[in-house]
Amino acid sequence: MQILLNGLVSGMAIALLAMAFQMVYLPTRVLFVGLAGLYTLAPYLFQMGATELGAMGGLLVSLGGVVALGVLFEWANHAPLTRKGASEGAHLIASLGLYILVVQVVAMIWGNETRTLRTGLDVPYAVGDTILTQSQLLMGGLGMLLLLAVLAMLYMTDIGLRLRALADNPTQFALYGYNVDAHRLLAFALAGALATVASLLTARDIGFEPHTGLNVTLLAIVAVIIGGRTSLVGPIIGGLLLGLIRAQVVWHFSARWQEAATFLVLALFLLLRPQGLFGRETRIEATAK
Repeated sequence: MQILLNGLVSGMAIALLAMAFQMVYLPTRVLFVGLAGLYTLAPYLFQMGATELGAMGGLLVSLGGVVALGVLFEWANHAPLTRKGASEGAHLIASLGLYILVVQVVAMIWGNETRTLRTGLDVPYAVGDTILTQSQLLMGGLGMLLLLAVLAMLYMTDIGLRLRALADNPTQFALYGYNVDAHRLLAFALAGALATVASLLTARDIGFEPHTGLNVTLLAIVAVIIGGRTSLVGPIIGGLLLGLIRAQVVWHFSARWQEAATFLVLALFLLLRPQGLFGRETRIEATAK
């Protein structure tokens, strides 16, 4: 049971970032690797803001700064590339460049040493025969509430309906008179908010340093592929499943085998079920947009 709970908690962090990635990918078809830069920056902004304004001020500074940067990435980079008819590969390379730029700026300003948002030892709590720390409980509880809130927004509100419509057919969406650019900016803003929460909760649990963002984002992309690239619920299930698999590998073998197991699972899905657990098969001409 301890391994199961640990896997679900770590999977929740992956699920949050996977949902952030999917929030951009579905409406825009942008492979937003720059999300790793937003994830990297969030705890540094929180620490800077908390020093002057307290924890709530730090949260607002971090959330506002990351969301603004995500919107800037779309406005200054991805939107112009889209207007010029750039391919997904071009977006990927440009997004990777933005990630590298953010990481280098973070390293120059704050250094490369590992930090933590926690002061002192984490508080343990007994849950039946298992023990979870306060940070793990926050990750599990707040992560679940946030993901449920995002799904409720997407399936029960007008703005969620419009984002799903944009993901389904952007041309028809524009023909109905909706502002595609504004909704794309909203998708990047929501992704930034989700990345901020995932980063802060993880930083409080295991710490942070400038070069962790890309590794976690790659795990999120694997979760999206496992869950289904056309699904909004799939990345959540994919993230939780990936967390459980990685926890089992650590318990039965070694932490050194986590990445090998992760990409073995990815390879199996790409070979046997490329549409993912909740994805739907589409015609070739439908996927070649």
